[in-house]
Amino acid sequence: MRKILFIFLVFSVIFTAYAQNSDEWYQGRPIRNIIFEGLRNVRAIELDGITEQFIGLPFSDTLYWEILGRFYALEYFETMSPTVLRADPAGNEIVIRFTVTERPIVSRINFVGNTALRRNELLGTITLNVHDVATQVRIRLDEVAIVNRYLESGYPDVRVTSEMQQEANSTIIITFHIEEGERITIEGFRFEGNNAFSARTLQRQLAHRARGIIQDGAFQESKLIADKEGLLRYYHDRGYLDAVIIDDIRQITRDDKGNNNMIITFRIHEGRPYTFGGVTFEGNHIFSTAQLEAQIFTKVGEVANQRRLMTDIMRVSELYFENGYVFNYIEPQELKNTEEGIISFHFTIIERSRAHIENIVIRGNTRTQDHVILNEIPLEPGDVFSRAKVMDGLRNLMNLRFFNSILPEPVPGSVENLMDLIINVEEAQTIELQLGLAFSGTADPDQFPISAQVQFSDRNFRGSGNEIGADLQLSPDTQLLSLNYMQRRLFNNLPFSGNFDLTIQHATRSTALDNLYPRFYNDERDRDHAYPDGFGSYEEYIAASRVSPKEYMMPYNQWSISVGIGAGYRWSTEAGNLTLSGGFRVGMILNQYESNLYRPFDAVLRASNNTWNPATSMWTSLSLDQRDLFYDPSTGYYAIQRLGYYGLLPVEDEHFIRSDTKAEIFFTLWNLRVTDNWYFKGVLGLHSGFSFIFPHPGRNAPIIQELNMLSVDGMFVGRGWDSEWSNRGMALFSNWVELRIPLVPGIIAWDFFFDAAGVKNSPGELFDSFFENDNSTPGRDTFFMRFSLGGGIRFSIPQFPIRFSIARTFKIIDGKVEWQPGPIGPGLRFVLSFALWSY
Repeated sequence: MRKILFIFLVFSVIFTAYAQNSDEWYQGRPIRNIIFEGLRNVRAIELDGITEQFIGLPFSDTLYWEILGRFYALEYFETMSPTVLRADPAGNEIVIRFTVTERPIVSRINFVGNTALRRNELLGTITLNVHDVATQVRIRLDEVAIVNRYLESGYPDVRVTSEMQQEANSTIIITFHIEEGERITIEGFRFEGNNAFSARTLQRQLAHRARGIIQDGAFQESKLIADKEGLLRYYHDRGYLDAVIIDDIRQITRDDKGNNNMIITFRIHEGRPYTFGGVTFEGNHIFSTAQLEAQIFTKVGEVANQRRLMTDIMRVSELYFENGYVFNYIEPQELKNTEEGIISFHFTIIERSRAHIENIVIRGNTRTQDHVILNEIPLEPGDVFSRAKVMDGLRNLMNLRFFNSILPEPVPGSVENLMDLIINVEEAQTIELQLGLAFSGTADPDQFPISAQVQFSDRNFRGSGNEIGADLQLSPDTQLLSLNYMQRRLFNNLPFSGNFDLTIQHATRSTALDNLYPRFYNDERDRDHAYPDGFGSYEEYIAASRVSPKEYMMPYNQWSISVGIGAGYRWSTEAGNLTLSGGFRVGMILNQYESNLYRPFDAVLRASNNTWNPATSMWTSLSLDQRDLFYDPSTGYYAIQRLGYYGLLPVEDEHFIRSDTKAEIFFTLWNLRVTDNWYFKGVLGLHSGFSFIFPHPGRNAPIIQELNMLSVDGMFVGRGWDSEWSNRGMALFSNWVELRIPLVPGIIAWDFFFDAAGVKNSPGELFDSFFENDNSTPGRDTFFMRFSLGGGIRFSIPQFPIRFSIARTFKIIDGKVEWQPGPIGPGLRFVLSFALWSY
């Protein structure tokens, strides 16, 4: 017996050791890869977004269950059987292999019983497509979508069920069985009990519309609920706080054609109108009564608008909330004097200590690393909660363009006066590969505006928040290759960014000739009287806005290669994000033309023919940004001062300093709710900017190629004035006012604009005289600014910042508006421009 016991104990020890050393040898070993066997319809690349997060992590049972849960959540697989393999002979790393059984995919979708809606309409309604993985959840959601589509068309009794028929090769046929019921349309509306407002006025508040030539009059139960809410809202906002909808009576009749027509009658009890009687407070010590009263914008004696009163009440709570007093008890008591028609409020306040943040938790991010999100939120555990800082964090996160939605959720912490801040995010696609045609963005009317483009970018490289990109553009006169990388945070995760780019470009350009006599050097000796071929005098040149006839233009090639390095530091302040940036660029430029045939009017171009010349520059800028979204702002402001120093080496062709000062501000003028998901919004934007070119210290004048001088180009500055593109100078004053109306928020908007811009020969002239040289319009005073107004479509997608507009241009001569001719209709011009964002 003792021998048997001894053998059993020895065997148990050996078995346990073997089990630990053999069966669970993979515990704690880094995961090199996760692979799949049995994939037929699901592509491995679709699973990379999950597998990448776990590569390199040490294996554990907890980690394994997390991996398994992530894959099952995709609903791609019926079963998953894991196997752990050695990635190398020593087993230092492991490979997890999943043998999977896929769920069936859809081979066909059928609809039975649909007579009112066609098959294509229903296919556009559901989310399932042929070759999709079919799940019960998606099928159920599509049933609901079909029901909702019928309800919108006026079929309140519709019923939808589904059936799955198993086919070979793991495919199924899905059939939706539809019982449509009868359609009901609205013939009209009636109102009973309305004395304060007419039936016509009330009918305008309804979401429903009666059947007519344009309106189909389809009845929807959900719209009827919205109708009653709209009527009450109209009454309550005009002081009738006791107004109620007693009943809605539906009368259905059938006409000779068999149509079901409904008349809806709303029975209303209006009550009496109220005025506002003021507020009182009890229990407030942190904020004085005067501070709290200042949050109530409604004045005593005004008509009691319920929505404004509720906003006032919320404003009192937000004053505490904003300053970290999250757990206060604030109870507004409504006091109604029905005899005099006065409503007042008494606030009972129980004040508690400020709330401190215990944890900040990120949810929903499968690719973006937590620290990338936390870096953009100006709060840390232990800080006093601040709603303003949370909103600043949300703005920072939205401007990253990593997420479709961001939702903050404050919840109580482990003990009193502590809270957790949960940030729920929905990630967007940040990897983009674009193949196709692109607008070049050049303001030069002689250059071909469209190029073939191959562009790759990853705004969130490996979830790190850093950005990489490559861009190849090919057109008949311009070829460009650009590689770039941006590190969002440097030096131990400070808000210190760095960027690098390599750009190679070739362009075929044109410039004015100076072949004929008299010839000019176009330097300080004759800058104010030199003129190119095609003109008989300097005055003729000015009168033509410095635009040479095409037959007196010469072609030349320009090659350039450059490397740019930049850095910036960002401070989060109450006034907005303050950013100090700087950098330098080192490159080489080669200009080529046939010197035996051509002599360019541009002195810089003459001096650099057929030789590679260095081109260096350095720049610095200081900006303040308080916009909600940099690429499509609705509110906030932006200001920047940028200074560039060009020509760091004495041997370079160009030596000048450029200063740009710009400011923008945006206001939301209105934001009216039209549907649950769409608001009719109007945004007013104003912009003003000065640009100057100065000489280097010790020089009397800048040395600069004409192409790099300032102008009203008609595309970016002074839209519609493309004829002014060659009229270049050393000072530019540019302004615009825009009314932006989003049609599809974040995608497309309708804009109206007014532009005013002008260029002068020197910075001093911009302030000395507001009129052009008298020789351009003899005997008349022409204001130097160029004006335009118009409107059109703007794409607010960051990857497609194109505007299509129609503009009308004019000058002010002798104090009067003089409209300029245009190729379209009554002086109109088509303008293709680009939305330039500063960030």
